[in-house]
Amino acid sequence: MTETGVVVSVKHGAAVVSMPMCGGCKSCGICVVGEGGPEVLLLAKNELGAVEGNTVEIEISAGKVVSAAFIIYLAPVFLTIMGFMVGNWITGGDEEAMLPIVLAVVFLVLSFVGVALYDLRLRKTETHEATVARILSPEEVEERDRSAHDVGMGE
Repeated sequence: MTETGVVVSVKHGAAVVSMPMCGGCKSCGICVVGEGGPEVLLLAKNELGAVEGNTVEIEISAGKVVSAAFIIYLAPVFLTIMGFMVGNWITGGDEEAMLPIVLAVVFLVLSFVGVALYDLRLRKTETHEATVARILSPEEVEERDRSAHDVGMGE
């Protein structure tokens, strides 16, 4: 996945890039939502030497986005189902037993705790999941702005 943004700061070989929030931003979790509105901040590996103010293309590994979405959304679903099945097995399939429901809820809560702990571990290791792929020239930036303006005006 490729996105475009502006470098707001550079620290220790990484660029902090500000980008407009897109539809996939809410589910991805790689970026940090900025305080100024519909902008997100992303820490990207800066091997090209982008400096503050540069407009850059950022490449985000699709595999990491998919694995993050799997962990965030599907792990709780699978664990909830597994909790219900374990409770059902323990009670021998008794239709009036509450244990399957209780275990489903317990497994769901545990999955949320697990996802939160996993997120904390990933944030501590601070691996770069994005890379500055290209620094755009001023002419390219102007052309993109003009194209975006034309599309916004319905032309």
